This record gives sequence, structure tokens and C-alpha cells, in this order.
Amino acid sequence: MKVLFKNKTQYTKQTYQEYLNFHQNKYNLRYQFITIIVILFLSFCLLMNFKYKNYPTALIILICLFIFIYYQFFHPQKTIDKELKTDKFENEEFFTFKFYEKFFTIINKNIKQKLKYRYLTKIFETDDFFYLYVNKNHAFLLKKSGFTVGDTTKFLKFLKKKRWYI
Repeated sequence: MKVLFKNKTQYTKQTYQEYLNFHQNKYNLRYQFITIIVILFLSFCLLMNFKYKNYPTALIILICLFIFIYYQFFHPQKTIDKELKTDKFENEEFFTFKFYEKFFTIINKNIKQKLKYRYLTKIFETDDFFYLYVNKNHAFLLKKSGFTVGDTTKFLKFLKKKRWYI
């Protein structure tokens, strides 16, 4: 099979931080809106249960409120810290992406993973990177200067053709 595009990108803490900044700028407003709405709703329910002296239900709602606050504010930072301690960022590993007509591969050391284009949920372009999202929180980072086969303008057109509705 013929390799249409090939990219080699080094995953560093700096590239991850750039991705996090991009992701936060893209999705932070919606995240904050949902957080505020849910906290207001749970607080209202909590106050109504206290007002009508329904303490067992109020306790359950209070526990739900604390779990939600933990999940929204502390869990993301814990996940980021855990991700930064993985080998790919600690050792600043290189990832090679090869794009074929029907799928693409990700190669890192001795690990090779094959993915079809249908698994891409979003594609974003910045000045320095392409972010190929596979779900709402995870993306492959491809540095634009890392292309050794093909160029960035043809690459974006190719991906848009494969995933035209994204």
C-alpha cells in the first residue's frame, strides 16, 4: 500500500500544553455553562429539601453536589497530571503517523496501531498543529512541520474528504 502522508511528531510537555490550551479555548465556555447550571439545580434541590425538613434526601443531594464538584474541578487536573507522567511525555517520544487510502497507522517504538478514518470525531487545524480527535477529550497531535510525505494543505483536504461531515 502506498503511503499518502507521513508525519513524525515528538510529544513533549510543551506540545501537550499547547493542546490543552487549544482544547480549553474550544470547549471551556460550554463546560462552564453546564457546570453552573448543574450546581444551581443541585443547590436549589438541596435548599428545598432543607426547607421542608427532608434531611435524608438533602444528604443524598449534598453528596451528589460534592461528587459533581470534585469531578468537574479536581478530576480533570488529576487526569492531566497522570497523562504528563506517562512515557510519551516523560521521555518525549516520537510518534509516526502514516496515512493510507482507507486507514492510518500510529507507530511508537515497537507499538503499531491501525485506525480507520471513521474513528475521527473532529479535525482542527492551528498554526502549528493538526488535532485529530478520537473522542471529546483525546486527540492525536500532528505537528505541521513533521510531514515527510505530502504537505499540509493536501493533507487537510484529504481528511475533509474522508470525514466530510466533521
